[in-house]
Amino acid sequence: HWQLDDAWATTIAGKVLETACTADLVVAGQADRNAPGSGQLDIADHLIIESGRPVVVVPKLLRSTTVGRRVLLAWNGRREAARVIFDALDLLQSAEEVKIVAINDEGGAAAKVSIERICAALKRHGVNCMVAEHDLQSSDVGQELLRCVARNSSDLLVMGCYGHSRLREFVFGGATRYVLKHMTVPVLMAH
Repeated sequence: HWQLDDAWATTIAGKVLETACTADLVVAGQADRNAPGSGQLDIADHLIIESGRPVVVVPKLLRSTTVGRRVLLAWNGRREAARVIFDALDLLQSAEEVKIVAINDEGGAAAKVSIERICAALKRHGVNCMVAEHDLQSSDVGQELLRCVARNSSDLLVMGCYGHSRLREFVFGGATRYVLKHMTVPVLMAH
């Protein structure tokens, strides 16, 4: 289904949100930080937080010719991670390889314990998944996630977003903001 609307009376994000809640998947482009008005929250931010649907954010400079064959899942044992993984189930079932990486940031120590359980749950759904060989324990989780994407030659990153409040991430930074700014592959996110 393709829909063309005029957004002159509202913001682009507001117009897209009118129909996004009924979509299986929303696709948005990475924000152009050099564009006028880029100091505001970008369209992808609005869609991820407010649509209630999974959103694939496509980087401005897409470096891969494939998407979804080699998937990296970011797992921290929290609600947002579980939500996005099961939102992505159809994509994960058709992937050639799915690796799950544990993120043991503050409060995420349970990730290492529960990673085997989420892998087993995905296998019950026909997902060819395995636990990645390394855990992320850096204070800069977003940067480490993108390094892990590169090390595994992943062509899609699946991660929950804004596990902390958006205000805290805006002030102190965070994995979501870092990944949205520096992504090199499409990122499937949900909140």
